Amino acid sequence: MKSTKYFIMAIGMFSLWSCVSAKAQNTPQIKHVVVIGFDGLSPNGLDNANTPNFDKLISEGASTMHARSVLPTSSSTNWASMIMGAGPEQHGITSNSWEKNNFVLPPVVQSEDFLFPTIFNLVHTKIKNAEIGAIYHWDGFGRLFEKSAVDYDISPKTEDDTALLASAYLKSKQPTFTFIHFDHVDHAGHEYGHGTPEYYKSVEKADVLLGQVMEAIALSGMGNETLVIVSSDHGGIGKGHGGASLQEIEIPFILWGKSIKKNFKIIDPVYQYDNAATVAFALGLKLPMACIGKPVKNAFIGLNESNEYPIAKRLKEPVIFPKAVLAKKAGGLFNDEATVVIENAIEEGVIKYTLDGSMPSNSSNSYTGPFRVSKNAVVKSAVFTDSKISSMVSDAFFRVKASTLKMPVSYEVFYLSNLQSIPFLESLTPNAKGNCFEITSDEIKESIKDNTVVRFKTNITIDKEDTYSFSTRSDDGSILKINNEMIVNNDGDHGVEEKAGKIHLKPGVYPLEIVWFNGGGSGWLDVFYQSSTVPKQILPTTILVAQ
Repeated sequence: MKSTKYFIMAIGMFSLWSCVSAKAQNTPQIKHVVVIGFDGLSPNGLDNANTPNFDKLISEGASTMHARSVLPTSSSTNWASMIMGAGPEQHGITSNSWEKNNFVLPPVVQSEDFLFPTIFNLVHTKIKNAEIGAIYHWDGFGRLFEKSAVDYDISPKTEDDTALLASAYLKSKQPTFTFIHFDHVDHAGHEYGHGTPEYYKSVEKADVLLGQVMEAIALSGMGNETLVIVSSDHGGIGKGHGGASLQEIEIPFILWGKSIKKNFKIIDPVYQYDNAATVAFALGLKLPMACIGKPVKNAFIGLNESNEYPIAKRLKEPVIFPKAVLAKKAGGLFNDEATVVIENAIEEGVIKYTLDGSMPSNSSNSYTGPFRVSKNAVVKSAVFTDSKISSMVSDAFFRVKASTLKMPVSYEVFYLSNLQSIPFLESLTPNAKGNCFEITSDEIKESIKDNTVVRFKTNITIDKEDTYSFSTRSDDGSILKINNEMIVNNDGDHGVEEKAGKIHLKPGVYPLEIVWFNGGGSGWLDVFYQSSTVPKQILPTTILVAQ
């Protein structure tokens, strides 16, 4: 019996040793983690700007350009998700207006009053004598983490100061965990627009700042034991973000340094909240059960977990000319007829297209060259390979009017101040009046300033009884009324967002009113409608009648 007991104990000790040994083999031996976040940095920015330092990290590390932020694609929501390892459903930070004394959804768990626990707090409580720093260009980031968990907490005024202070901190303290935030790329996106030369210039500035931080890590003496994670909170479209488009939701995710595979393309799905989980994994920590993030383990040397569902491969979608510019959709308003040109940017596969707003299929028309349309057309196109759709679908809205048509829309412009929502206009005198062909900010852009309200009025002609959906796509807020009944309420201070409403209409003519405001920047407005027989399209002049 005694020998049996010792045998069992020996087996138990061997099993315990085996578990510890396995854990040691599967846990990277990393002593320092530096997360560098660039607000508003999109994969498109890295693709089109000159970025030797980003490129170096990508070639020497693991990366994906298809990581996804959370909805809404606002800064507070996504920075919170990044450092909390959880989504807005868990941490409750659902917009940029969130404050501890101003919120709708409380966190499911909390480390401080109304604050979901962050990676800062986890490192602080689980690693003895850990040095932790937060250097953030946008001061709003400072309200998202536990102050008591951070040793160095500073919000510099410029991106250059952020790089200088972060570099000095890394060299002097060799911290366990450092979070560095740069805000200037987002500024360029809002001021000039994503995809503009000025935006790409801001990305190139980010590359220079990244190089300064990486040099500091090398000079600090901790480079050989450091993991660097580079990512973003969101992308953008036009001059804004906050919506659910691929341009807004896809972000880069780059890992470099100790225990990371070289020149490795991550094919696994990566989500915003996986950032904190990856930091915890690298430092040998376990996230709280309340978190939903998972470490991106396949980026680490020696780890190859199976993945039944890799990221879906997508070819670049065709470009339809006249192409989209900032928030303006591809296509446009034309007299009598329009010419449609479609370009395959990748020169692979076959372009298929439709003109009625339906999804392209293998049986759709193949694009062989420019063609003309003499009536309204909703063009959708995609690249097909091996008879299967292989790209995202691009769309364009061609509106064709008679060259003799008189402008059917009247508008009034009001210059006000401190706008956060649509004001009551009935007692106000407009500063300007005019007429236009369509209900869009683009047609009257010369009249738009900061704190401008525009009221559009016209009539719409309905030929067939049906339930119609109307939507406004605006930056900032907008409302749409038919027969003085509110159908769409898209009010508020926000980036380009689309909201819709429905109304059942019989054949006839109905008064239509749309009020839109621009609080700051250039703003945007366009209007769509659809029914069971009418594809979704920009409200065409063919159904508009002057009041």
